[in-house]
Amino acid sequence: MLGVAAGAAIAAAVIVTIAKNPGPSREHKEAARYIEQVDAIQQELRIELTKATKAYRDFARATRRAEVGVELAGAERTMQKLERRLGAVSAPPVAAHLRKLLVRLAAAEVALAHEVRQLAVFSPRFTLLVRAANDAGKELGRALSSVSPPTAHAIRGTKKQIAAARAAFTTEAAQAAATQADAVDAYDAKIAVVGLRLRKLSPPEVMRPAYRTQLHTLAATRAAGQALANELRKSDRSQVAVVGRKFSIAARGATSVAAQQAQISAVKAYNKRVRAIGAMQASIQSELVRVQSLAG
Repeated sequence: MLGVAAGAAIAAAVIVTIAKNPGPSREHKEAARYIEQVDAIQQELRIELTKATKAYRDFARATRRAEVGVELAGAERTMQKLERRLGAVSAPPVAAHLRKLLVRLAAAEVALAHEVRQLAVFSPRFTLLVRAANDAGKELGRALSSVSPPTAHAIRGTKKQIAAARAAFTTEAAQAAATQADAVDAYDAKIAVVGLRLRKLSPPEVMRPAYRTQLHTLAATRAAGQALANELRKSDRSQVAVVGRKFSIAARGATSVAAQQAQISAVKAYNKRVRAIGAMQASIQSELVRVQSLAG
């Protein structure tokens, strides 16, 4: 949905043309000259703008092509070039507000273009790393479930037999706990690698809450995992259940209500930025009509 919104906004024409209606008014001539300069910029960049539109549409449609990332980078450069050229054109007083709106719209397009390019680069890498963390969790689950700790049961026999049975039970239980601790350590090592790779990514604004949540979850899970492994290796394992629960809670951090609400808010803010571009386009149309009426 993010790609669709961005594609629709950025693919829209940034420059609009005022109807030419030559008249004796000096204001009209100055305004018409400004509009002609703006139109000339659009004409010079028409091919590049068409390519930019295609890049955003491909991204919005989730077209999986290796060159989409390159195309989005080119589209961002095109929007930057458009912004620079619009900013370099001076406007007469009658068209000063129109120029301000056009430059502001171009700047908003550049910002959104940059965010979309970031999103195209960040999302697949982020998804792969989150998947790796989830896979590590599944592997841990399988490893833990494969361990069969001894079950306490009544012992009958002589004192010597009972003592031997108890010693065997203690040894077997300690070995099972140690095996579980090793599995937790292996899991911690895997998510540590995932965390390091995550820190090398640069999330776009719309994905920052999810990114921060994932980093926090991995760090909290690692700490809880270390604590659990330590408890499992103790002779007194009475606190394993308590520490194990904390470990489970830490691992579910990314799916908490607070985390989901933060990401939802980020998406809403993103959509608001997209809608703002549409509102600016409408304002430009209205300002064109105003300038035309004043200068006519």
